This record gives sequence, structure tokens and C-alpha cells, in this order.
Amino acid sequence: FLRREGGVNGRLPIRPEKRDLIEKSKVTCGTMKKFDNWCGNIFEHYSDVGYVPQLNPKKNCFIFDEDEYHGKKIQNQERLEYIEAFCDDRDKVYFNMTMQDSNLIHFSSEKNYRLVTNFYYFLIFSDPIMDNYMKRFVRDFLHYHDSIYCAAGKIIQSVQQDGLARGFELDNEGGGAYSALHVRRGDLQFKKVKISAEEWYENTKEIWEQNEILYIATDERNKTFFEPIAKHHTLKFLDDYWDLAGLGDMDPNYMGMIDTIVASRGRAFAGTYFSTFSGYINRLRGYYGMSMKDSYYSFLPKKNTMHKWERSGSAFAKEFPAGWIGIDGDIWASHDRF
Repeated sequence: FLRREGGVNGRLPIRPEKRDLIEKSKVTCGTMKKFDNWCGNIFEHYSDVGYVPQLNPKKNCFIFDEDEYHGKKIQNQERLEYIEAFCDDRDKVYFNMTMQDSNLIHFSSEKNYRLVTNFYYFLIFSDPIMDNYMKRFVRDFLHYHDSIYCAAGKIIQSVQQDGLARGFELDNEGGGAYSALHVRRGDLQFKKVKISAEEWYENTKEIWEQNEILYIATDERNKTFFEPIAKHHTLKFLDDYWDLAGLGDMDPNYMGMIDTIVASRGRAFAGTYFSTFSGYINRLRGYYGMSMKDSYYSFLPKKNTMHKWERSGSAFAKEFPAGWIGIDGDIWASHDRF
């Protein structure tokens, strides 16, 4: 992109005095300013040559509306009411011709403007047909590479075969016959949700069926941590399927993605609150049409939060039904309608 657009004939020409710095950063870049290949070299270039909207998801809602785009006021009362409810107390920002005519729109990663939120909470199309179309576009096209799904599929089938041998059944969509947990143990900054394995079991034990296999997606490398749960259930981990799924031949960065897919196909699921990894597992379950009544969190104050119908919130801690409920139709989803 930089090679094509940053040259003298490109639409985003790089200033001569910045070219050496950007050359060092364009393939791989460092996160600290002291590095020669600091990522900020590229970000500063995009800020110089592009349009930088100053948007904060907690303070702004970003709206695509045809009337406003052409300088008119919205006449449709239903759309006005929906936008008001969607934005609540946030300031409305409409997509406009300035943005449309820009060669580049650069969303800043500065603290006040980071888009750390669910996309369907931040932006909306005022036409429900288009709004649902874009949510379907995200569901159907912004997904993991086929090789990741193929590897995950091999693991899912293997776990399910063991579950079927124990007398468990698949659901109507081909999921189930085991259940899953996501146990986040690494650098998660929210200490109150990093609980012991004993607490994990005590907080979730009634969710699991007797003799049910539990697949655990986790960044915890010391498997002895899970012994309090292993006393009650057969546990399975990604490593158990290393050879079966050919994981040694895959990019190591794919491992977490494979874990999300396998965990999402369980009969029931319990995740780590505040983790976007757990959140995405729940969104995948929503895409499959699975009931959120079978999704839980190990953190007791939020254990059943997925069972409630809530409007999308700014918190990245969880996902909301607006991301998947009713998106194959032409009307906005609501508790009354669904």
C-alpha cells in the first residue's frame, strides 16, 4: 500500500524527510518511540496525508444516513427515534462528504480516540436494511482464514466423537456433545476475574453435565493448575490435538483463533469476563444461532449477564445481541420483536 500510494505519483505521497523512517517501519514496526522502526512513523504519515476523525466511542456515535449526507434533515420518525435510542447521551457524528472525498481515513490509536468497543455499538446505518446488511457482511466475510477453520473442525469432530461415545448428542446445528471454558490467565489487567481453578469449578459446576468432556481454551501453560476441575471432568486442550490437526505446520499466531472456534461449538460455554476472547466466542455462538442461555461467565457478579436482553454498551467486556439477533431480516432487533 505504501509502495503504491506513497510514491511521487501516488495519492498519499511520503515527504522526502520522512521516507527513510517509513522505510524502516513499513514491514515490521516497534511499539516504542526509541526504536528506529517505530510504528508511529507510519501513523504520523497517515495523519499528515489523511483525514483523522476525532471520535470516542464513549462520547460519540457514528451514523451513516443518506439525508444527512446530502445536507438534509432526517424525515423518517422511526429512524430518528432509533438513532436517539442508539446514541443515548453520546454526541452524533454523521458520515459526510469530507470523509467520502478523503483519499484516506485514519483512525487514531491515541488514548482518547481508540476504538476499543464493539463495532455495532459505535456505528449505525439509519436504514435497518443496510444496517443488518453490514452486520451480515462482518459475519460472513470478516472471519478467520479457511485453514484455521479446517484445523478447528478436525478438533471439534474428535472431541464430539468422544462425547458421542459417552452418550451425548449433537444439537440441530452440529454443535455440542461437549462443553467449553475460556480460562484467561496471562496479562489480563482485571485481577478480580483471574480466579483459581477451585473457584472456576465452584462457580460453574452446575452448568456441566455428569461425565461431560470439558474443552478448555486457555493461555495457562501449566496444566496442573486445572487439577481441581480434572477431578470431576475429563479435560481436553488444544495441545491434545497437535498432531491430529497438524498444528505444528501452522502459524503459531493461529492457535488462539483455533481455540475460539473449538470453544464456540460446545453445548455450554463459560468465559472470563472482560476478555474480548471470551466475548468473540459468544458472538460466534450467536452467529450459529445458539441460545445465550447456555453462555456464562465464571465471575459471579456477571455469571448470567448473557441471559439478559441489553442494548449494546460501550464496555468491550462482553458482546450484545444487537451483533447477531435478527440480522438476516430487514428490521432492527428489539426485545419486543425477538
